[in-house]
Amino acid sequence: MKRVCSYRILKISVLFTALLTVGTQAKPPPDSNYILKKVQSRLDPVSDYSASVNVDVDIPNLRMPAKELQIYYKRPDKFKVRASGFAIIPKIGFIPSQTDLLSKNSTIELRSTPDQNDSKSYILDLRPTDSPVDMVTTIWVNAKRWTIEKVLVNVPDRGESVITIQYVDVNGIWLPDTTTVYLNMMRSIPEMRRPTVENPVGFAGDKSGNEPMSGTISIRFKDYRLNQGLKDKLFEE
Repeated sequence: MKRVCSYRILKISVLFTALLTVGTQAKPPPDSNYILKKVQSRLDPVSDYSASVNVDVDIPNLRMPAKELQIYYKRPDKFKVRASGFAIIPKIGFIPSQTDLLSKNSTIELRSTPDQNDSKSYILDLRPTDSPVDMVTTIWVNAKRWTIEKVLVNVPDRGESVITIQYVDVNGIWLPDTTTVYLNMMRSIPEMRRPTVENPVGFAGDKSGNEPMSGTISIRFKDYRLNQGLKDKLFEE
């Protein structure tokens, strides 16, 4: 009788252990398309918005004073900038529908999951299928709020750029607060000297543009206004 009881206890213990093991197995990570769709879907409550933006450029041989711009966005892809004069504006980290910009005509690979890296992010590699060079864009997606926190664009023999994005909660929606672009290029912009009486259109300086170049573009957002019912005509002006 004792043997029978011991056998039953052992059998139940083995069965319980097996069930516990199955129940605690790690779930497979979401696929890359699911992750990008989650990033995009967080903006579903936003039909349009406007904001004021300060842009500060620190790039050798490129003289552009700090500027304040006004931006307008309307779903799905209408975007307008009002600015006086010339302004450099990176689309990634600036336009809400950045997942479409990044994933269009690209193969996508999930490189790392939040439990596999220190950033606690989903890390994806995107390779464009229509690019003449072997360019790779790597993005870091916050696993809790589904925002793109960092983008690394690497172009062999040309250089790379890193984009970091900090967010602010605007009426329950995470929108860019500060975007910083770090450039590290193999070639710089050729130097141009200021116009003079003798050379009213300016003239080439001592630097040819063949030298390596590093620089930054800093963008700060403020005064967001969401869902104003912006008209299409605004984007046609």
